Amino acid sequence: MRRALATGAACALAAVVFSGAFGGYRSGQLSLFLVFAALAVSLDFVWGYSGILSLGQLLPFGIAAYTSAKVATAAPSLSLPMLVGSAAVGAGVAAALGVAILRRRPSAVVVGLLTLVLSLTLEQLAEQWRDVTGGFNGLTGVPRLGALGIELSDAAQDVAVSVLAIVAITVVGTLVTRPIGAVLIGIRSNERRMEALGYKTVQIKIWAFTVGGALAGFAGALYVHRTSFVSPQIFGFSLATSVVLWTLVGGRGTIVGPVIGAMAINFASATLADVWLQYWTLATGLIFVAVVVVMPHGLVPSAQRLAGRPARRQQPNLRPAATDADAPSGPGAGAEAPSADAAAVFEARDVHKSFGFFRLLDGVTLTMEDAELRCLIGPNGAGKSTLLDILSGQQGCQSGRVLVFGAEHTGRHAWEFARHGVSRKFQSPQLIDDLSVAANVAIAAWGTRSSPWALVRRSWSTAVPRPALEVLERTQLSERLDMRAGDLSHGDKQWLEIAMALAGRCRLLLLDEPTAGMTVAESLEAAALLRELHRSHRLPIVIVEHDMAFIRAVADRVTVLARGEVIADGTVAEVESDPDVQAIYAGVDS
Repeated sequence: MRRALATGAACALAAVVFSGAFGGYRSGQLSLFLVFAALAVSLDFVWGYSGILSLGQLLPFGIAAYTSAKVATAAPSLSLPMLVGSAAVGAGVAAALGVAILRRRPSAVVVGLLTLVLSLTLEQLAEQWRDVTGGFNGLTGVPRLGALGIELSDAAQDVAVSVLAIVAITVVGTLVTRPIGAVLIGIRSNERRMEALGYKTVQIKIWAFTVGGALAGFAGALYVHRTSFVSPQIFGFSLATSVVLWTLVGGRGTIVGPVIGAMAINFASATLADVWLQYWTLATGLIFVAVVVVMPHGLVPSAQRLAGRPARRQQPNLRPAATDADAPSGPGAGAEAPSADAAAVFEARDVHKSFGFFRLLDGVTLTMEDAELRCLIGPNGAGKSTLLDILSGQQGCQSGRVLVFGAEHTGRHAWEFARHGVSRKFQSPQLIDDLSVAANVAIAAWGTRSSPWALVRRSWSTAVPRPALEVLERTQLSERLDMRAGDLSHGDKQWLEIAMALAGRCRLLLLDEPTAGMTVAESLEAAALLRELHRSHRLPIVIVEHDMAFIRAVADRVTVLARGEVIADGTVAEVESDPDVQAIYAGVDS
């Protein structure tokens, strides 16, 4: 955070020096292009960090610009306070759009097209709504910034606009250095995993959309005072695509990248327009194509790769949870496990799940009464992973009920299951590849108790339950906490995902093929570690597996699924001697 603030202060000082040294025309260009940079950063926060492709970032930008123009024209003394009002207008517009669009979980393409269409529609409406917007010609004569009857000169306003734009960019740059920045990257990279950790991902995306809208609204107010003019073209296709290009060229997900992209492209375009009047648009396009081909990830990320210096992110400090108040509650966190007369760990009652005419689960009833270690086995297509999905909220069932620790969970979301203590490891490792091992574990530890603003205030020093730390230590991942998760071997990714599942409010651990891709020795070591975790922390565990050697080494109880039904349940010896099970695995129809 200190680095972001220091960078912002240095940039603001440089802008003041530049304006004083060059003055006039160049100072005006700098202020305008910094406003565009702030607009590009608002898109980068929404798209580069949160993964929401918004081609309508001009909606909060333009609406706030028109609002500021109308207020400043009617009451010039309110122009400076209206900068804050414009940020609120932009935030309101973005929040309304976010709630309307993102709650239905549309794809990135659908979000992009919807926001672009809305922006172009507003351009047409602004051209027709002459009494408010001035029609096609727009609103002119917008006064300069001022307050208390004092209006800034042109030179002073250029400096003020430049500094205010840099301050706004610095605020967002500081924001992404907080834990919320890592969580947004997690949602962008793997929303399914983040929901399974307890994050209300839709709520967080709407929050990010709102913050991006606030910055765009603030930039819109700066723009209208810098140009003294606003027209319907502020919602147009040309500027909408330009913002995307600035972000792409600079490098999305970096904050500084969109700033460099906006400044470089706009200064290059202005210079080429002066020296090569007839062909400057063609020249700008060729330069852009060359940059994209040579540096497809953008200027800043490509420069970091060439220098051998990956993006620097704050790394969490993982510490053992000292008390139950310090760590999420539950058996996996060292809390008291359910007693014998308590509610069952989970109950699946008459659960049905079909895809078209294919029945994956046909009236499955399964109960875990005590904190036991149970394996769920069966042939491919028997419905094992689907049952785990239903027990963790990843899928719903057509009929039946799901109860967890006595609480009704039928039809609830995955994050609700996670916050009630259900932790899940998926069939293939689901990690946040772009973040470090430590950041993955920290994100898992925060998931069940964090709202967006809490993540802004949260410390990077993170209390992690002892079972998660034990897994990291036993697998030597504790010695590679700074390593990028995507660079781990397949086996280490499996262990990291198990550690992540244990780092949250883990009261029931669901593991889907945890030893897939491991050697026989590694599988037996995994069995020993899981049994130790189960015994030491009285943690209920359900494991989907195919490896019978592993199952014999780990299981207290085995449940067999076939044709979407439970066909056997008991100890390993009882299940292996069951004739129905032998028939299924021998390929004979019983």
